[in-house]
Amino acid sequence: MKAKTLGIIGGMGPAATLDLFYKILKATPAKRDQDHIHIIIDDFPQIPDRTAFLLGKGENPLPYILKSVKTLEKANVDVLCMPCNTAHYFVEDIRKATPLPFISIIESTLNTIKRSFENSKNIGLLATDGTIIGRVYHNIFEVERYRIITPIEEKQHEVMKIVYSIKAGKMEENVQAFEEIIEHMKFLGSELVILGCTELPILLKYFEPSLPVIDATSCLAKEIANFATGR
Repeated sequence: MKAKTLGIIGGMGPAATLDLFYKILKATPAKRDQDHIHIIIDDFPQIPDRTAFLLGKGENPLPYILKSVKTLEKANVDVLCMPCNTAHYFVEDIRKATPLPFISIIESTLNTIKRSFENSKNIGLLATDGTIIGRVYHNIFEVERYRIITPIEEKQHEVMKIVYSIKAGKMEENVQAFEEIIEHMKFLGSELVILGCTELPILLKYFEPSLPVIDATSCLAKEIANFATGR
């Protein structure tokens, strides 16, 4: 079977796109360069802020996302993905706009939890305000009878500060605040926590969380590697 060429709708943000690329490399069973997946990345950071739009404060990012889809179609990719959880609010619009298969980070995360945590039904979610307001995880997970737990308002403000701080290139200085938020999620009854913003898993290299965490980016990377290599 011919290996697939992957197109990544990237730039939301650039560091998260780089993190996905690295995790795809790690997830691919390659013994030489030629065993790796052919990947074309459209790093398009000018896509307007997804959360700002969902809060009624910014430009609609969908036309920009669809422009990226068309760019990747012209590059003859076989399958698409997008390392931005909040942008998955538009997943059905994307799927309607292209004949190409689209691998969802949300569905990949759900599949991982079903396989590895079959008895855990109380799922903490750390994500942007846009992902939460847009019910990007809620709509899919609640159908499967999971309970999604989100931080209280004060802690959610801290999550957003951390996300935008990482986008600004600040990493280690966010670790302590992030550890406290993980503890807060445990206090709220979370059996595990989804890192449902592609900036957040970047912090995992700096500390060991006290609760099982699901790196949504890694879930997507593994699903891509399996699909593209025909496993």
